[in-house]
Formats: sequence, C-alpha cells, structure tokens
Amino acid sequence: MLELVIKGATVIDGSGVEGAALDVGIEGDRIAMISPLIEVESAEILNATGLTLTPGFIDVHSHDDFHVLIEPEVRHNIFQGITTAIVGNCGFGAAGSDAGKVQMKAINEPSAELPDWTGYAGYMEEVDKTSPVLNVAALIGHHTARREAMDGVENRPPTDAELAAMLANVAEGMEAGAVGMSTGLVYEPGRYAATEEIVSLAQVVGKHDGLYVSHMRDEGGGLLDSVRETLQIGETSGTGVEISHHKAVGRANWGKVVQSLEMIEDAVAQGRDVTADQYPYTARSTMLFALVQNGTFSLGEGGAMGKSSPEEVLLCSVPGQPEFEGRTLQSFVEEFDLPGEDAAKKLLSDISSDILVAAFGMDEGDVRMVMAHSSTMIGTDGLDRGSKPHPRAWGTYPRVLGKYVREEGVISLENAIYKMTHMPATKFNIANRGLIKEGYFADLTLFDPETVIDGATYENSRVGPQGLLHVIVNGQFAVRDGKHSGSRSGRTVRMGQM
Repeated sequence: MLELVIKGATVIDGSGVEGAALDVGIEGDRIAMISPLIEVESAEILNATGLTLTPGFIDVHSHDDFHVLIEPEVRHNIFQGITTAIVGNCGFGAAGSDAGKVQMKAINEPSAELPDWTGYAGYMEEVDKTSPVLNVAALIGHHTARREAMDGVENRPPTDAELAAMLANVAEGMEAGAVGMSTGLVYEPGRYAATEEIVSLAQVVGKHDGLYVSHMRDEGGGLLDSVRETLQIGETSGTGVEISHHKAVGRANWGKVVQSLEMIEDAVAQGRDVTADQYPYTARSTMLFALVQNGTFSLGEGGAMGKSSPEEVLLCSVPGQPEFEGRTLQSFVEEFDLPGEDAAKKLLSDISSDILVAAFGMDEGDVRMVMAHSSTMIGTDGLDRGSKPHPRAWGTYPRVLGKYVREEGVISLENAIYKMTHMPATKFNIANRGLIKEGYFADLTLFDPETVIDGATYENSRVGPQGLLHVIVNGQFAVRDGKHSGSRSGRTVRMGQM
C-alpha cells in the first residue's frame, strides 16, 4: 500500500525531456512507483489535474546557514518550491562557529541565540537536530576559515601555521560531507587572499571530489580577469568550478557576459567542469559597506562591484532604524546634503555598519543571455533580513517559471526545471535527488504552469508566489494548497550520500 499517489499531473522529471502525463506513488521518503496509471491502493490520492509535477528545486546559492536553525520553517524558500538549499556561499561558512557568527553578522544577523558547534560535522548535527522544513547541503566558507585561523581580518598572507589551520578546516569540512568550498573575493577577509592561498585550499577540496564555488574578485571592469583566475584555480587544484551569480555590473560593462560565457564554453570544450548560477533580477543585494569599500560610488566606472548611482540603491535592512528600510541612498544624499559615498559613510558610521542594500546595475539583456546559456543554474542568493529584503529571497524560482518561461520564452519549461533540479544535483554530487525517478527521495513541487509567478516586489518583498500549490520534502507535505503545513522533514545532505 502506498502512502500517497499524485494523479493527473504533467510530470517534468528534471532530465530536460518533454513532460508526460504520469501518476507518481510515494512510500515513506521515496518515490516508489511511476506509471501512466497507478491502481495500487493508497492511503491518499491527490488529484493534480492541470498541474505540473517536478522535482523539488535545489537552491545552489543560499545564505541560510543560520536561518535554517533560527527559523526552521524557512518560509521564503519553501513557498517557492525549494526543497534543498546549498548554504555557505560567497565565503561565508558556518564553521568554526564563533568565527562564522562574526563573519555572517552583516548578512544574516541572528535574531536568537545560536548554539556552539565544532566544525562542519557539528554544524550538520545541529541542522539534523533542528530538522528544518527543507534539506541542507553545506559549502566550506573561505572567509570563516581565514578569520578563525588568523584571529580576525588581516591584510597579509597567512603564516605557515595559519595556512595549516585553514587546510585543517577545509579537510574537516570535506570529511564531514561538505560539497565544496566557496570564496567571496570582494569581501573581507577573502579579498586579501592571493590566488596561491585559494589554490592550496582548493586542492584539499579536489582530493575529496568537491567543488570550488566563487563570488569572484571583480564583476565589473575586471570581470574577464576574474573569470580567468577562477578557471585557473579550478584547473590547478583539480576541482570543478561554479561561478556564483554570473553577471556584469555597471553600464560600462554590459555585454561582457558574451566573452565570459565564451570563456566558460572554451573551458568545457577542454573537458573541464565549469558552470555558473544566476538570480533573475537586474539588482544585486549586498552590504553597503562592501559597495563603499569597492569604490561603487567613488570610482569613475565603479570598482570590483560595478557602478550604481545613489538613486539605484535601496536600503533593505537597517539595524536599529527599520523606518529607513525601503528608502534610496539618494534620499539620504538630499537629507544630509552630501555626495553619494559620503552619505553612505555617514549611514555606516552613525546608524549601523551592517546595512544591507539592493543595488541596480545589471542589464536585462545580459540576464536573459546568461539564463539561456547551457552553463547556468538558478540560485536565489537570498537574504531574508529586514522589512524590505531583495525580492529574490522570496521570488526567484516562480519568477523564472512565470516571467522568463511562460511570458517571454527565454528558456523552455523543461530546460528551466533541469537548471533547477537535476543539473545542480549532478554538479554538487547530491545523490538520489533532482529527478522524479523510482527509488529517489520524494522531494517534489506542484504548480500551475499557467499562473505561477512571483509576488515579491522591491516595495513589498516578503510575499510568496502565486500558482505554486504543493511542496513535498522527503515524502511529507511542507506546503499544501499554498499554505505552510508546519511539517519539518528536512535533513542534512552530505556529498554522495545515498
């Protein structure tokens, strides 16, 4: 006897092939049966006529390392069909726990006390004890490893002893089941690391068949040099490469993705494992401090994080001054009667150094081009903090399905689902997920392809999507009829774990 049979849906299995009308039967946490007509007795039958059934989405670019412990319902993810989050991106890792809590304060300030844990094994144990609504796979964060080994932010090479401590951090994480290591080379302290330092750490990752995932040094004028460095690190260390949130920022750099995509194509043609991820918006979200530090407002064409004018910068999270959230930096330029950079510095010094912003600066044509490319997967890069977070935290996946698939035809529905499911599962060595296949875990998303669309906007961003009705994680309904079920059946996913 099956526990659940989903009947009448168009099944898009994640492989990229055309969908078909199939019944899917679930027993325990696994897909037990797939057939044009399942007649086996079942405890429950869900009529899904008119809906599309896909594997649950895998968010390859999550920053919810602590969110899954503090707010394990993770509403902003589960409502958009995400059943597995890969945390630890942009160098911001969870272990050691003390360094991680300091390093992540700006992007994911804890709203509750967090326990201490030892290494990534300890972090994964905490995730399993908490049992969040979705599954969690972890990347080792270079920032956190460097901060812990060097006892803070240091603009210098590590000593031999410090490098040994960093290598031990990476080795422990990989042995615990991490899927790779990430860097964020525009942020402190990672921006002070030489290429050779990253290569030495990535070599440990490569020995464990993990990935090198990078927020590169420059996504503005130096984009192509940054791609070269990233590819070099992957080739020298023997790791597969994932380029985080592939884009070109600043009007002067629009169109450079043509060349960066060609560089990826050339590497793939040479037999190298190189991919990228993307969120479907023309505004990025980051720390105001980082924009100032990287010359966004002071340099002619912007620095490593590209150019944005004060009118293009929205305050998302302002600790201690929530009434500032939603305002533009330009409004403070006028209020303070200061230039853009000086107004930003005044906010950072007088109000909080941990202000998060959304900053426009990308070209819509570039977004479409990157999305359509065979190297690109989908990720939220979401930061659900403050009253006005970037809408990508709540809307990424339904936005792709509604705007870019149904309305604009940038990619097909089958290709979009492949980029959200089987492609990331294969890339990050996540076993038995990412496909609708007998014996695979029952991580599933059901939506109406005619109505699915994001509801989150820059003005009202903490809003779930329309047309996404059911989400199942390890065989349990996490979202049912568009409402959070209260179920928390997620678990830690370790690399290659069956």
